Amino acid sequence: MSSVAIVGAGAAGLAAAYALDIPVTVFEKSRGAGGRAATRWRDVAGPNGMLDRWRYDHGAQYVSPEPGSPSARLIREVMGEAVVEVGGAVWPFDDDGTLRPDRAREPGLRWTFRDGVAEIGRQLRDATPGLDLRHQRVVRLAAGADGWTVETDGGERHGPFGSVLLTPPAPQTARVLRDSDLGPAAAAALADALGGAGYRSQFTVVWGFRDAVERPADVYALVNATEHGGDGGGHDVAWLAVESDKPGRAPQGDTILLAQMSEAWTEAHYDDAQADVVAAATGAVRSLWGPLPAPLWTDAQRWRYSLPNAAAEPAALADASEHGLFFAGDYTAGKGRVHLALEEGLAAADRIRQRAG
Repeated sequence: MSSVAIVGAGAAGLAAAYALDIPVTVFEKSRGAGGRAATRWRDVAGPNGMLDRWRYDHGAQYVSPEPGSPSARLIREVMGEAVVEVGGAVWPFDDDGTLRPDRAREPGLRWTFRDGVAEIGRQLRDATPGLDLRHQRVVRLAAGADGWTVETDGGERHGPFGSVLLTPPAPQTARVLRDSDLGPAAAAALADALGGAGYRSQFTVVWGFRDAVERPADVYALVNATEHGGDGGGHDVAWLAVESDKPGRAPQGDTILLAQMSEAWTEAHYDDAQADVVAAATGAVRSLWGPLPAPLWTDAQRWRYSLPNAAAEPAALADASEHGLFFAGDYTAGKGRVHLALEEGLAAADRIRQRAG
């Protein structure tokens, strides 16, 4: 099989690299791996003066594959016994904040890992033989007689590669294609196909509390699952969870609350200072959860391309495979879920192999 370049070291890109089972070059603009399957930690002085480590998943909350699906098999194969089930009830609430336990559904698989959901990216990276991970941002592609050349933001050129798999969010992928040597008509067609995905932005806000925090009910999380589709509607809060219910997240007896805010709220506060974001989110959470004590620490993360609204138009993307260009990610799945991105990456690896014969 000819050489392969993958743009993006999120779930789709890393799953494809793992499945291809050949030396692969992966370009990733950030310092990490895993995309929105991301975990942060901070060390805070505890009551005894020793540093306590707090961890929280500030992007994807867990991985929820169907039992026996390709993504479930992949996670078990790579992670082994490190998989941890996320338990507890998730109650929906209406736009006015009314809790609706009558609408709660039986949970499917909810998987995480003791050191955070980011472990899946790190473990996939480490389990892929011959993976050449380069932390550089790709700005354009150029077609040549020998294949594709990948140009990064430092002006470096890499290649040639027989195939290129593009996995960043659709708007970022479209930007690379518009600046690439594809011919105006081809670049425009692909950019139009990617434009159909559309993305919602989302703030994640986190509070760390010393001691337990009283809950409005015996739940792990609350979700705004009204007629707006389950990812936040009329209420300012889309998702609110006791992050410390996951193992290894907080010191014994302490609490982490994590909120993912609605699209409208995020857009209204998109350029606010972090302290103002936390203050506004605190008021929204109190209206739903009830009184909260003063936090020990807080954090906020703004995700510009958090969740796609739909899938990109598939026909134009499929046609590009004849020229060695492939696409995979949440924008080909049409929904922002880690397990779907993993499966899109596995399917892209199959298409690359088929083209190579």
